[in-house]
Amino acid sequence: MKNPYKVLNLPQDASTAEIARAQIPALKLKKYSAKEITEAQVALRKPALRLAADFTFPLLDRRKVKPLTSDIKSRELSLDEIDLDKYNSL
Repeated sequence: MKNPYKVLNLPQDASTAEIARAQIPALKLKKYSAKEITEAQVALRKPALRLAADFTFPLLDRRKVKPLTSDIKSRELSLDEIDLDKYNSL
């Protein structure tokens, strides 16, 4: 399966109407066959297939994605510091 978003030249947040209108421009480009374009359109119209495409082919603009950072500091913990009787309810 090819990336349906690239086949139809659409962003991931495209509406159903945009998906329907994308077929003609994609056919005019002649980059993909009519069968591939139809399969891409069907995949994006069905919610389960669209979700699968979103996870399989994420379209991210790498310039806009910021790396995750954390202010949480961790420290080494040894087993000798753990109080084994702290939560003993018996």
